[in-house]
Amino acid sequence: MPQAQHRPQPEPPVPPDIRGGVPDTLRQAAAVLYWRHFGAQLLPLPVAPRRGIALIRAAMRPQQALVALSPSGELLGLAGLRDAGGGFLDPAPDSFVAVWGQAGGRLRHMAAALYRPGAATADLVLDGLAVHPLWRRQGIARALVRAAMDHARARGHAGLRAEVEARNQAGLAAWRALGFQPLPRQRLGWPWAAPAHVLRLPLPG
Repeated sequence: MPQAQHRPQPEPPVPPDIRGGVPDTLRQAAAVLYWRHFGAQLLPLPVAPRRGIALIRAAMRPQQALVALSPSGELLGLAGLRDAGGGFLDPAPDSFVAVWGQAGGRLRHMAAALYRPGAATADLVLDGLAVHPLWRRQGIARALVRAAMDHARARGHAGLRAEVEARNQAGLAAWRALGFQPLPRQRLGWPWAAPAHVLRLPLPG
């Protein structure tokens, strides 16, 4: 019986190609990656992955992101960005309606509106950082954070922020390894959830 063949993992790019915005050709891949990492946090009730991915694709604001690409243009990672103009996902009901129809979409949008975002800040907020599973521990996240620092400095932000669920100890450790330090906990996320960690990385002048 022939053995199953596994696709070899290519060598990671050093450094990865970091670009601003999600290209149209990678919109679906970005939606899949973002849903895989954050889908359980985005809606209060379980959702079929195909519906969740469709929601991300419809709500995506491509300009509010940085992407890490391989030499062949494959999506390796993504960092959503949130500033005074909004975040990576448009909070309007239109995307919900596009996926579930008028009645179902508006009901789900009302439920999703229970989610409390972090407090207003003059810092640039990393609105979710996701790296493809095959490329973890290859420096992709660090490269995206460095690019976000440059992006923030160019726009006059004094620091970067990240928000992590209180129970996500692995995520907290990963952000601290990148130089972020915790601020006092804030009550954000779902009303029934524990206070979240808010971490900050000040930017040198």
